[in-house]
Amino acid sequence: FQQLALEYEVRAHPVWPMPNLAECLGELRNAGLQLGIVSNAHFISVELFPALLGTTVEQLGVDPQLQYYSYRHGHAKPGLRMYQLAEQALAERGVTVRQVLFVGNDMLNDIYPATRVGFRTALFAGDARSLRRREDHPSATGLSPDLVLTDLLALVGCVGR
Repeated sequence: FQQLALEYEVRAHPVWPMPNLAECLGELRNAGLQLGIVSNAHFISVELFPALLGTTVEQLGVDPQLQYYSYRHGHAKPGLRMYQLAEQALAERGVTVRQVLFVGNDMLNDIYPATRVGFRTALFAGDARSLRRREDHPSATGLSPDLVLTDLLALVGCVGR
């Protein structure tokens, strides 16, 4: 079943890595920052990293304890639950919400809930195929990220010090 689902998914919903993703994560990892993921992912999504980037998210520096996927947690964005779980895990490590920068490409599913939890936010607008401004959605109306990025490597200069 999983093989069939994988084949269907990659044909029906083609995916690609964001430009400079691996380099950005490597630089942030090398700077000693804690990296996590909050994603509306299904079991196939985790396998896309090795397929597309030749490495796992853990090897890229993403902490296994800071990975929140909808298929594992039974919640989806723009709901707050996975963001709250991330906030709790980070608080246990002494990281406050104002020390977190959540990067996403969707104003409704990423920026809106991250802002509601108290995270600082960055909208990645460097890939027109994936950018979702959601200007017509009430929850995204009047919402502004703290930062807009057109190149993920610019993130390193903002937080990698």
